[in-house]
Amino acid sequence: RFRASWGLFAAATGSWGAGQVVWTCYEVVAREAAPFPSLADAGYLLFPIFALAALFVRPSAAFEGKGRLRVLLDGLMVAGALFNLSWATTLGAVYRQGADGAGALVVGMAYPVEDLVVLAVAVMVLVHARARTGLLLVTGAIVGMGVADSAFVYLTATDTYTTGNPVDLAWVSAFLFFGLAALLDNGPVEAQTESRTSSSLYLGLPYLLVILGISVVVAGGLRGTTDPVTVVVAAIELAALLARQYLLVLDNRQLFLASQAQQSQLRYRAFHDPLTGLANRALFTDRVGHALDLHRRTLRPLAVVFCDLDDFKAVNDTLGHDVGDALLVALADRFRAIARAGDTVARLGGDEFGILIEDEGEAMAVAQRILTDLVAPIPLADRQLRVRASIGVATVASTDPPVDGQELLKRADVAMYAAKRSGKFTVSAYTPELRDRQVDNLDMELALTADVMNDAVRVALQPILLSDGSVYGYEALARWDYEGQPIAPETFIPMADRAGVLRTLDLSVISKGVACIDSLPAGAGPATLTVNIGLSHLPDERLVPALLSLLAAHHVDPRRLVVEIPEDRSIENPAVVRTLTRLRVAGAQLALDDFGVGYSSLSRMGQLRPDLVKLHRSFVVGLESSPHTRDMLAAVIDLSHRIGARVIAEGVETESQLAIARAAGCDAVQGFLLGVPAEPPLMAATHPVTRA
Repeated sequence: RFRASWGLFAAATGSWGAGQVVWTCYEVVAREAAPFPSLADAGYLLFPIFALAALFVRPSAAFEGKGRLRVLLDGLMVAGALFNLSWATTLGAVYRQGADGAGALVVGMAYPVEDLVVLAVAVMVLVHARARTGLLLVTGAIVGMGVADSAFVYLTATDTYTTGNPVDLAWVSAFLFFGLAALLDNGPVEAQTESRTSSSLYLGLPYLLVILGISVVVAGGLRGTTDPVTVVVAAIELAALLARQYLLVLDNRQLFLASQAQQSQLRYRAFHDPLTGLANRALFTDRVGHALDLHRRTLRPLAVVFCDLDDFKAVNDTLGHDVGDALLVALADRFRAIARAGDTVARLGGDEFGILIEDEGEAMAVAQRILTDLVAPIPLADRQLRVRASIGVATVASTDPPVDGQELLKRADVAMYAAKRSGKFTVSAYTPELRDRQVDNLDMELALTADVMNDAVRVALQPILLSDGSVYGYEALARWDYEGQPIAPETFIPMADRAGVLRTLDLSVISKGVACIDSLPAGAGPATLTVNIGLSHLPDERLVPALLSLLAAHHVDPRRLVVEIPEDRSIENPAVVRTLTRLRVAGAQLALDDFGVGYSSLSRMGQLRPDLVKLHRSFVVGLESSPHTRDMLAAVIDLSHRIGARVIAEGVETESQLAIARAAGCDAVQGFLLGVPAEPPLMAATHPVTRA
């Protein structure tokens, strides 16, 4: 369209040039005055028609979208103003002067009228343009043509025009402007870089012209020479102006309503979670503060239920964040259904939810309903997802002293972490003792962090014996004391993970085990070293190089390293899979730990294809009293052998359990009956008990 527009401008100047050729033939070749009208006028009068088409074809916001009516009204205002100015200067005089016949009058009037229409459209395109360099020059050229044409018609009507009149310079200037416009106009390029917002100068141009047009009528009235034509045109201008202002009022009203709706939307977004539509932390905190204000005045009780999903990260890591988001939305719907109409349900962030309960609500009952509801799986991603949660409840009874909102939320958080420590998927109510215990846990965590960084955590090794009683290998186990008391690994390992030092702890334990493995009693071949690596450490890309570096430093073959993998969905994490693949390529063995109590154990065994399967002690404990357990054990051993994995029975504590495990086909056994975990110096000095 831009190129076509300039093609039409070329046709306009070409038609004017053709008319000028005819004029020159009269004036120069035939040496006689050109008649009026003549064939030359046909070429001249085609110029505005082609120029008008060029302006309409040119890409412009003036003729697009919903603003066409406004542009039409602006055009009426501009055309009317220009008409009044022309009527007062030349057009009225030409009309009153008359001409030699009707044809001459029509042609004479056509010149300024066509120029006025083209100029009005040019002004409208200019006002609504994003790029104006070329359009300014085009408009200047049209102004030059209009001035020259109007002066020519006036001088011709009064028989005072001769070739070489100074008015001819206006045509010359018009074509110079057209030439510059053709050289400099790059509207589409400029439109990409210039602002869409029109300046106030251009937007106010139609109104300035209206003022000039009406001023003509006012000036005529002051002189007592009011022309009915200019009065009618001024009335049309005023009507267009009023209609234009009415449209402006409507636009402003729509903008106001849109602004109100946008502000309402922004307020909603500021206080609601965009994913679930629940209240966010800001709104929840505000509601808690309001409820506590009511408690201070009316002693109305309230409670906060703080819910944190257990192991939700595994869902994101395994199934993707889209499924994780869909799961959060489904859980939000369940929480809404459980809460009462007056309760506030909020997503506090990530996988944390809160419920504010007022008016004698039973907070513990609500928490228990949540746990009961979570037993039912959630259908997502063509599978049934089971979600667990740890819930903390903080209550302010009518007889309790006032508390701060942040304090109440902190109490609920403390209770939730107490539920986590109790084994997850449970409810814990806040008590002052929990806060004291949390402080103790913080002190313990700080002490653990310091000991890990100082390499003060000890290592104990527990033997693993083959069915013939010879040593197969040793499992490296971390041991740590706090204030002179031994702390169970189930307590301090998760604590190290929360403190961010689990990687350092893992490498420290493995390093100490690798350093002493060759000094310990062995069987027919070199003893293996079984190590546990935290779930949060497995995705770390630095893990495999660090392990290989430790093994190389102590000249230990990587094939002697056994990495225990817990029964957990997180091992499907692509980053974990990459780590396990790199370990296997390096020669290390993989052991599936605690088999039989994890999530989808058979599926996990098929995916991992472990080198060893370590049976959970629950298998072993039931061997003496349950034939069913023995049958299950035999089936698991057979399945493991079919995929090429050795089977190790953990937790062997009696002679009867040892005999049954070996009879069932277990390749190796481990337990207190065969050797308790001991630190390397003691282990090296004492041979483990062997039982053929």
